[in-house]
Amino acid sequence: MDTHPTPTDSSLPSPTPVEPTANEGPDGASSAPSTAKASAESDAKGPVDPDAMASSESDAKASAVTDAAADPDAERRRLKEQLDALERKQTELRRALAIAEHPGLAEALRAVEGRVYAVTRAEAKRAQGLSKAEERRRETLEKKLGVARARRDELDAQVAELERELAPLGEARRLAAEGERTEALEALVHALGAHEAAFRAAGLEVAALLPDVARWLPEIRATAEAIVARGQA
Repeated sequence: MDTHPTPTDSSLPSPTPVEPTANEGPDGASSAPSTAKASAESDAKGPVDPDAMASSESDAKASAVTDAAADPDAERRRLKEQLDALERKQTELRRALAIAEHPGLAEALRAVEGRVYAVTRAEAKRAQGLSKAEERRRETLEKKLGVARARRDELDAQVAELERELAPLGEARRLAAEGERTEALEALVHALGAHEAAFRAAGLEVAALLPDVARWLPEIRATAEAIVARGQA
C-alpha cells in the first residue's frame, strides 16, 4: 500500500506565465503582419530581374540624352551651373586647406574675404537694372521727351518755312535798286567825261566840290573801264 501522500493542488508549483514573443500577439497570433504582407507581395511580384533594371536605367539615360539634344541651351546651362558649383566648392576647399595649414592666417583671410564680399556686393548693385520706381519714372520721362521732340520737329519745320519766306523778302527790291545804282553810276561817269575839260579849264576838282565823288572814285574808274571795254567789243 502506497504510504506517500498524494500531492494536492495547493502543493503543486504555480505555472510560470509565458510571455508572448515578438512575433506573437496576446492570443499567440503573429504580430508581424507587415513582414508577412511584404513577403506575400514579394512572392506575388516574383524575383527582381537585373536585366529589367538595367534596361530601365538605360531608358532613363536615353531620355536624358534625348532631352539634351532637344534643348541644347538648357543642357549647356545645366552643365555650366554644375561647373560653377564645382569651382565654388574647390575654392572653399582651397581656403579651408590654407587655414588648416596656416592657422595664423585665418583672421587675415577672413578680413580680406569680408572686403572682397563688400566689393562684389557693390558690383552686383551696380549691375542691377532700374528699380520699379525708376522704371516707371523712365517711362514717364521718355513719353515727355517724345512729345517734346515732336514739338521741336514741328517748331523746326515752322522756323524753316519762315526762313524760306524771309530770305527772298526785299530781294527783288534790292536787285532793282542795285541795277538802278549801276545805271546811275554809269550816267555819272558819262557826265564826268563830258564836263571834265570845263572843270579842268577852271582849275577845279569835281571830287573836291562833291565829296561823294571822291568816295566813289574806285567804282567810277571801274565803271569807266567797263564802259570802254563794252565800246571796244
